[in-house]
Amino acid sequence: MGFWYLFGGIWLLVGIAFFAASLGVNLFADAGALEGGSPWLFAAAGVVAAVAGAAIIYFTRKAAARDRRLLQVGVRLTATVIDIRRSMIDINRQTRWHVVYRYEYGKGGPLEGKSRALPAEDVLGFKPGDQVQIKVDPQKPEESLFLGAA
Repeated sequence: MGFWYLFGGIWLLVGIAFFAASLGVNLFADAGALEGGSPWLFAAAGVVAAVAGAAIIYFTRKAAARDRRLLQVGVRLTATVIDIRRSMIDINRQTRWHVVYRYEYGKGGPLEGKSRALPAEDVLGFKPGDQVQIKVDPQKPEESLFLGAA
């Protein structure tokens, strides 16, 4: 999660810097000296970058809070690996993978979950049919947290 805080923070700071710099230029520069496109375009770009950074940080914090909650109140279960899937996101040119698993909780049918994006070395030992440990939210059984090998 540290990567996502850093990534979001960079976008947020760059956006604020763009916005502040363009605001200064737009308010205090001589309008006749500004040639070319609209100087407010940089302000808009700054707002977009800052909002994107803030959104990344928000969703990272939300995911971390969910994980903490599941670690505290979740019910530990054993699940069965059904697939290893490539993540859509690579970090530092390193491919990330999801461990996809199936589990049952209560009287409902089988449920599926997947791990966070993990580096290859963390998923090499898993294959379909392996048992893994998870924690399940007793109030929302469709929410689970991957813990690792059983």
